[in-house]
Amino acid sequence: MIDHNGPHYYVVFQTPGPSWVEGTAYNEQPGFMDHVNYVSRLHDQGKVILSGPFMKEEGGLSGKLENGGFTIFKAMNLEEGTRLGTDDPGARSGLLNVEIKTLWVPFH
Repeated sequence: MIDHNGPHYYVVFQTPGPSWVEGTAYNEQPGFMDHVNYVSRLHDQGKVILSGPFMKEEGGLSGKLENGGFTIFKAMNLEEGTRLGTDDPGARSGLLNVEIKTLWVPFH
């Protein structure tokens, strides 16, 4: 059944930014752990629904990581979702470009 009043989430697409080091794996980029620690803190606060990198080949860190990823935030509105996405140290440092979109979830 369609939930016409289903929840909204805020999806932050992360792609390589101007500080990205070409030829360096996603998890070896300078400042990568600052990004991971930020997302981890927000996850512990209940703000992160899903987050992770895109993959060329499955297998977690043993697989092949794609450049970029996404995070789905639980936020009060687009303003807060945008703030959560742009306050990421990876975005502030230029490691990651971010694009934020609102996701309505009628099927859950």
